[in-house]
Amino acid sequence: MDIAVKKVELIEWLARLQDEKLIQRIEALKKKSVNDMYEQRMPKNFTQLVEKLKESEHDVMEGNVHAQESVENYFKARFNPVGFR
Repeated sequence: MDIAVKKVELIEWLARLQDEKLIQRIEALKKKSVNDMYEQRMPKNFTQLVEKLKESEHDVMEGNVHAQESVENYFKARFNPVGFR
């Protein structure tokens, strides 16, 4: 089954869900997932930090950067958050 179909099925199931405890468990799972992704991206020690800094410097030297305005425009168009300039 295609992942997009699975997502739609989950969204439909969630929309009908009435069990508040189950919804709270799903929210906790979502929060843990976001936290886990953050932890995976963060350097764990000085050596990893230095490596990330070197990668960043390499990206700048290669021109793999975006202007602040273009990043803001992207997120504004993509998510249209309330209060975004």
